Amino acid sequence: MQNIDWDIFRYVMAVVDGGSAVAAAQRLGVNASTVLRKISKFEADNGIRLFERRQTGYTPTVECAAVVEAARQIEQNVADISRDILGRDLRLEGRLSVTTTDTLLKSVLAPHIATFKALHPQIRIDISVTNMRLNLTSHDADVAIRASKRPPDALVGQRVAELAFAVYGLPTIADGSPEKPTVDALADATWVGIGDALAGSPVGAWMKENVPPDAIAITADTFVAIRDCVKAGVGLAVLPCCLGDRTDELVRIGQPVAAMQSALWILTHADVRSAARVKAFNDHMVRALRADSDLLEGTLPS
Repeated sequence: MQNIDWDIFRYVMAVVDGGSAVAAAQRLGVNASTVLRKISKFEADNGIRLFERRQTGYTPTVECAAVVEAARQIEQNVADISRDILGRDLRLEGRLSVTTTDTLLKSVLAPHIATFKALHPQIRIDISVTNMRLNLTSHDADVAIRASKRPPDALVGQRVAELAFAVYGLPTIADGSPEKPTVDALADATWVGIGDALAGSPVGAWMKENVPPDAIAITADTFVAIRDCVKAGVGLAVLPCCLGDRTDELVRIGQPVAAMQSALWILTHADVRSAARVKAFNDHMVRALRADSDLLEGTLPS
């Protein structure tokens, strides 16, 4: 057996998770030809076949399953080492990775992150904006700022505020709507629906139960995109109050809907919460976001 290029494990896992060389390349930020070349070389060097190449994609072989199992163990070990090193770091410098959503970044977080950066210029902040839940256990990020009714048990953090949602539309569309609208009162409305990335949220459950599928003209997979469709005149939509109330072109129809209420959390892994830069960032954001509670909870004065 040849000496192993450990980087091959990332490529194999990416193909297994993505189902194709193209999907793996997109995930890894390389060309599909690079993925194919590395995997083919590993197979030739070690006399094994990792994938059956089919028109529907790449199907892992039995040998591949063993490689992936070892690869995931290595990935977890590296993550454990990274968290342990960060957890012992008492310096207010270095890199800090933060994951959040575009809604929160646009509506409340960006100014607070800028203020923190001004206070701690030696800390570099890397922001990952996604509606997918990154795995802090695997050290995909140091800190997550997200809405959740119940965050994962493996994470620690603070609940900083309630997060309210309401129905919004252009004034011309909302004109004549009742102050406390029911779904029946809005039965003839056209709606902007939510995409798969948000389908599992409380908003997704409310939309599925209350808005007929044929009333949905278009869907989008982030609330910022949904907001932009409403601004363009597509129809009504549910938005977080922190986003909708700060969009001058839109009006809120009624009060926040209790069934869609969630909570805003600042979360991290227990192993890194004592790191100086993690603790400083979390403390700063808790204070800043609690000061924004009226906006987050939909009680901001007109």
